Amino acid sequence: MPNNFLKTHYAQNFQKSNFNILRIEDLFRQENITNIINNHKVDFYTLLFFSDGKGKHSIDFTDYTYSKGTILSIRKDQIHKFYLNDKTKGYLLCFKEEFLNRYLNEVEVSKSIQMFNELLTSPKTQLNDKEFRSVIRLGFGIEQEYLSLNDKYSLQIIRSLVHILITLIYRIKSKGHNKVRLSKYLNEFIRFQNLLEQEFSNTKKVCDYASMLGFSTKKLNTVVNFVVNKPAKEFINDTVIIKIKRQLLHSNLSIKEIAFRVGFNDPTNFYKYFKKNTSYTPESYRKIYKI
Repeated sequence: MPNNFLKTHYAQNFQKSNFNILRIEDLFRQENITNIINNHKVDFYTLLFFSDGKGKHSIDFTDYTYSKGTILSIRKDQIHKFYLNDKTKGYLLCFKEEFLNRYLNEVEVSKSIQMFNELLTSPKTQLNDKEFRSVIRLGFGIEQEYLSLNDKYSLQIIRSLVHILITLIYRIKSKGHNKVRLSKYLNEFIRFQNLLEQEFSNTKKVCDYASMLGFSTKKLNTVVNFVVNKPAKEFINDTVIIKIKRQLLHSNLSIKEIAFRVGFNDPTNFYKYFKKNTSYTPESYRKIYKI
């Protein structure tokens, strides 16, 4: 049911274009909205742009408030949920990397995707009136082109408009407290982040990641501290805890099976690790938050 629902309401033509745009108010009017008001995960990138109304939206178990001019960036495989509000209006724009790959070069795609990296910049961006007008024009233009899709140029035009929109949001973020951290350490950090995504179930030791990257432990801590303002060990723990929470809420695996899957051979150590980092036991967390 959840997968069918998401294909119907989020990505109606993904097989054709790897892209979709719809009005938030239309999404909220659908008859079956159970799945979007519960924590759910999708395999594409999402931009939520709010043009009217006030409320909140949950991303990876954190609630972000929104009002007119708020943009929320949601990376693929992040968990999020909607809180319904019949006064909320705006756009929900979704795309896969393949959508950008067909038009942009590898560097441009990489930069576009970086905007969705919640560890480099806040998922939330608040626009001023001038910025709001620029973004709403782009959103309307994308919507109109998407609704027509009447010739071979339409998807290319949409890709260009989406690239402009993402670049504009980058510019806005670079001015405020959400500043995108573009620095000499960015490439090193992303290498570490990608490695951690691959190896978190095998090791949680800073020295192991430093060795695999060809860094000293000191350098890895310097890189991580500069980008996300926390030690490498804390960053590793935060990443692993998010992985565990997703397993607890979005699988029917036993606690012991989840422990093995995330790299704990002894379930007792898994319990201690999770409680130390969340104050919950795995069972109590699942009982409280799983719908």
